[in-house]
Amino acid sequence: MIKTPDWSIDRLRAMETPQLKQLLANAEKRGASDLAAQCEEVLAERGPAIRGATSSGRTSSGGATVAKRVTRNGVSAFHFVCENDRGVSMDGEGFFWTGFWIVPEDEVIRAVKSGARLALHKSRTEPSYRQGKILDYRISPEDAGKKRNVGIEFLVAADDAALAWSGEGADEKGYR
Repeated sequence: MIKTPDWSIDRLRAMETPQLKQLLANAEKRGASDLAAQCEEVLAERGPAIRGATSSGRTSSGGATVAKRVTRNGVSAFHFVCENDRGVSMDGEGFFWTGFWIVPEDEVIRAVKSGARLALHKSRTEPSYRQGKILDYRISPEDAGKKRNVGIEFLVAADDAALAWSGEGADEKGYR
C-alpha cells in the first residue's frame, strides 16, 4: 500500500479545480479510495463549470465559450529559459507554478484546453530540467487590464520526460 500525505478537507477545498481533478485521478490510480472520495466530495460541492468561463475563472469575451475559441493551430508546447527555477513555486506533490511570462492570453487558453505542455530550460541548447502538462494559469495582477500580451503564471503537473528546445520565439521563449 502506498502511503499518501495527510489531506484535510479544507486543504482540498483550497485547491484549484484542475489540480484537484489531477489529485483525484492519481488517488484512483494508486488505490487511495479515501482521498479519492474526499476529492469527489469537494468537486461535487463546486457544481458544474459555468459556461463561458476560462480556466482562470474569468468569463470569456463576447459571450463565446472557450471551446469555440480553440483551434488546431494553437501552441502545443511552451519552452522558456528559466535559470535556477526563477519564480517557480511548488504547489503540492507533483505540481508547480512557473514565474510570470509575457505571452498572449488567447494562446494560453487554447493551450490549457488542448493539454499543451510546458518546459523550463537552463538554456536553449539543454534539455528541460522541469516540465509537464499545463493545467491552469493566472494573470499577474499588474497586467490584468491589458488586452493581448500579459504576465501569465502557469500551473503545471510535473513529469520526468525532459524535452529538447522546440519552436520559434524570442530569446527566452519558444512556442511549438
